[in-house]
Formats: sequence, structure tokens, C-alpha cells
Amino acid sequence: MAKVAPFHSKKPGTSVYHDNNQCTEGNNIEKENRASGTGGHPKCDHCKRLS
Repeated sequence: MAKVAPFHSKKPGTSVYHDNNQCTEGNNIEKENRASGTGGHPKCDHCKRLS
């Protein structure tokens, strides 16, 4: 497990945040679409499984 600071996608329609650098869904977010923090969203299910 490799925890990182929470981040989420700025793209419309996204609804989760990520906090694990092993999460493939989080890693698929392009750097220009990444925003720091949770964005008020729940944690990604994949990140939860990795925790």
C-alpha cells in the first residue's frame, strides 16, 4: 500500500477521489485533469480495497 495525498479528477461526471498510487483508476487520470483533495467525493472502491 502506498498512500498519497488525496486527489480527484476535474472532469465533469467524476464522483470519487483516490489516495493510493497503486490504484489503476487514479493512475489513469491525466495530470492536467488532476486536482488535489477529495472534491467532496467518497473514496474510490479500488483505493478502499488497496488500503
